[in-house]
Amino acid sequence: SSAAAAAAPHHQQRQRTRTRTGTPLAGHGPGTRHARTNTHTRTIAHPPVGRSSAHTAMAAEVRASTTNPRWGVIVLAAGYGSRLHKDILDDDSGQYIHLLGQPKALLPVGGKPLLNHWIHRFEETKGLVDLSRVYIVTNSVMYPKFVKWSNTMPQFDAGNVINDETKKYEERLGAVRDLQLALDLKRKQLKGMDVLVVAGDTLFLSDFNLNSFLERLPRNACGCVHYRLNEAAEVSKRGIVEVDEATGVVKRLLEKPSPDMTTSRFACPAFYALRANVLPEIKAFLELGDLTKQKALDNRSKKDDVDVHFSKHYTDTPGLLMGWLISNGKMEMRTAPLSGRFDIEDLGQWKETLSHFSMVLDEHLNTLPARLVSRVCARVGVLGNPSDGFGGKTMSLSIKNFRAEVTIRASRRLVLVPHPEFDPNSFASLEHLASHTEQNGYYGGLRLLRATCRKFLQLCRESKVNVSGNFTMSYSTTIPRMVGLAGSSAIITAAFKGLLRFYGLKLKDLNLTKELLPQKILDIETSELGINAGLQDRVIQVYGGLVHMNFDRSIVSSCGHGTYKEINPSLLPTLYLAWNTSLGEESGKVHSTVKERWKKGDKTLVDGMKQVGAFADEAMTALEQNMPEKLADLMDRNFAMRRKMYGDNVVGKRNIELVELAKANGMAAKFSGSGGAVVCLRKVDKSTIRPEEKRDPFAFSEEEENKIRLLFISKGYEFARIHVNEDASGVEVGVRRSTSYFKVQDSDRKSEKDLTQTKSGIVLQID
Repeated sequence: SSAAAAAAPHHQQRQRTRTRTGTPLAGHGPGTRHARTNTHTRTIAHPPVGRSSAHTAMAAEVRASTTNPRWGVIVLAAGYGSRLHKDILDDDSGQYIHLLGQPKALLPVGGKPLLNHWIHRFEETKGLVDLSRVYIVTNSVMYPKFVKWSNTMPQFDAGNVINDETKKYEERLGAVRDLQLALDLKRKQLKGMDVLVVAGDTLFLSDFNLNSFLERLPRNACGCVHYRLNEAAEVSKRGIVEVDEATGVVKRLLEKPSPDMTTSRFACPAFYALRANVLPEIKAFLELGDLTKQKALDNRSKKDDVDVHFSKHYTDTPGLLMGWLISNGKMEMRTAPLSGRFDIEDLGQWKETLSHFSMVLDEHLNTLPARLVSRVCARVGVLGNPSDGFGGKTMSLSIKNFRAEVTIRASRRLVLVPHPEFDPNSFASLEHLASHTEQNGYYGGLRLLRATCRKFLQLCRESKVNVSGNFTMSYSTTIPRMVGLAGSSAIITAAFKGLLRFYGLKLKDLNLTKELLPQKILDIETSELGINAGLQDRVIQVYGGLVHMNFDRSIVSSCGHGTYKEINPSLLPTLYLAWNTSLGEESGKVHSTVKERWKKGDKTLVDGMKQVGAFADEAMTALEQNMPEKLADLMDRNFAMRRKMYGDNVVGKRNIELVELAKANGMAAKFSGSGGAVVCLRKVDKSTIRPEEKRDPFAFSEEEENKIRLLFISKGYEFARIHVNEDASGVEVGVRRSTSYFKVQDSDRKSEKDLTQTKSGIVLQID
């Protein structure tokens, strides 16, 4: 076992060539291969062809047995990693120095600590393993590191980490005494429970199914696993089990025997399933070991019949304990086949383990979507903004002209992929760097993904939801940057919805509702990234369509969210969008001083925000009364009030010019968000509208539209007709929102089908 290796002096470790106690696999036929390096760390066996008689007998007995109770777990992790840390110091590259002092059980393997792989297996046992009774035994040196690790595991309590109080290698208790220590300290919690004993520096290949192993284990039998050795020389370095091929019962377990002592070539790692009635015998074994050790000391000069190997290693080697329990009739042990395992004793073995897990997927990754795409559209504030950030009201619209897209696929490590355009780290020259910064600003989307992932995990922890499986996340966006079209929040919302889908979660799993989700998304920007923003963007990107929003502070305070009313988007007149094609300013900078003035009770701001919010109410009433032409006057007044509250220096010369250009072409205009883009509506005299005419009175002809667009382009702007995202998408797993007045396009149906085929959990806003 790892403890045995750790307990031996350095020269003895070399002689033993890093061994681990083992038990053979019943019915494991020929065709085994041994994948070797100079460290002899990994054994892989081809699966046996057909079922052995032992396997059949075991299955029959299981069917006749009663349901197994829940298991407790004791992970033995009190080694000091002397050889590993020596290798790290001896490595000339210095690239592993960050691992110095790290417990072997917490070394990163496949993007997460080794121990997390075991925790995942325990979780997959469908309740057979009691996660609240998983205990880790370590030493005083490594204890703080395991406590810190436990704080990252919502299902794991720091009190489950046991300190054996040793401070250096020479004081070690040994694996068996550590096992007994855990049983003594957690006697009450483990009373009447069966216990799994696991070496903390061992991993099995991903085809091992712990749930199946426990379910198939006969009710009164203990269990172990085994693999076949290819070379006789390996026998003396392993724990070897002799197995009754007919029943799968382990007849003997020999600790590092010479090859001529047994014909068995089955080795078993330090992984044992012990029944509750067997656990008291461990203390008897230790008492016997103490007597044998004393006898050996008393007879050092004599040639009495004393088992010297036993007397030296009984506290360190669980294999000796298992062999004694079997040979003395204290337990019946069954064994199950194992295709391979990894032991981590030194740096070379860790590298090999790391290499293997970087090339293969755990079986649980196969249950995750291979690839999913989460899309969220841009938005325009039709009326009422910016009062959404000041307890006011807004009416906002989701538009299909632009969208953000986040792609997530299962992967070994968690990877956030920089966007080649927005997150570059390499430039052709200083001129290139400066030009890129002027066009795109200092911040890309990578920080948005990272903050979203962190907030998502926080919500999972608070809701005691465990999310398992890593992913690679990338993003793209067609939303013009820094012009107030909610480009940042679109990326965050798409990422959050994508994570829900990826892990198959519903909002209720995180104690959220559709109404509360926008606030959590806003928290990512305000709390995580320090960006000043309001709720409007996040609400419309969660709901889609056209929504009237009331952010009255008393409502938000009592409910945790505003009041959101969905409006038929078809009631809207044709709208246009114009935006600055050069760099805009960040929303946070635009709002920064205004927020402080408003909090201090600045009358212009307090009264102005109330008035702007009232415009949203008037607009909703106008649409419901089929008087869309009234929106033009409201939009002009909205912008005028904003200009009064913020001042021209904040509003900006280019933004004022953009609005004036729209007015010069017969349109009302106001900021769609924080500045840089405006939503425009053609001014129409209602008396000139003829209901019998099919022509849309609010739409320019194609020729007129092209002429206006060229004019805007000549001034450094863009101009386009808004395409309304009428399909307001649901955010529950597998649920698509439908409303009688929403028109679902054929392309939407096709995209919905595509998402379903990729294990869709949430149907998002789709072109």
